[in-house]
Amino acid sequence: MLKRTAAVMGVLTLAACAGGTEEQFTISSVTVNTDLSAIQSRDAVDYWQNLSSDLETAIASEFVGAVDPSGHPLTVDVDELSLSETFSADATIDSAALAGVVTVGDIEPDGRPDPAYTVTATAQDATQYLQSENVVDIDPSTAGYYDAIVKAFASGAADAVRSGD
Repeated sequence: MLKRTAAVMGVLTLAACAGGTEEQFTISSVTVNTDLSAIQSRDAVDYWQNLSSDLETAIASEFVGAVDPSGHPLTVDVDELSLSETFSADATIDSAALAGVVTVGDIEPDGRPDPAYTVTATAQDATQYLQSENVVDIDPSTAGYYDAIVKAFASGAADAVRSGD
């Protein structure tokens, strides 16, 4: 836990130092919640065991230059069912996805719910982060796919939050 916090804080500190002059959407923190006990496959639990810390770091990296203590906290609740699907008997590259809900805190002071965005990263989204452009050749249980899907989800989360879609 201490290593994860240090890594995320390091990325957030670097991001804060790279500030710009234009007013922009800023974040103050990133928290990712993944309930690995909800996953029924031991292989999936082993595979996704570092997902929370890896996603926190990847999302924070998307906001380099847009980190401020007075910014908005981001919370990601990962859909554990999407994680299990990668290791189901009938899994295909099309079903291997990372999904979750990204909530932006401290936006609505009048008691309305904070904005939340459903984000899904699929193999198709991950191809830009892979060596191979042929999705059919991708094994969804490899380290390369894991890294690519985490980066794709982080990019999708940042895009959703910034655009408000």
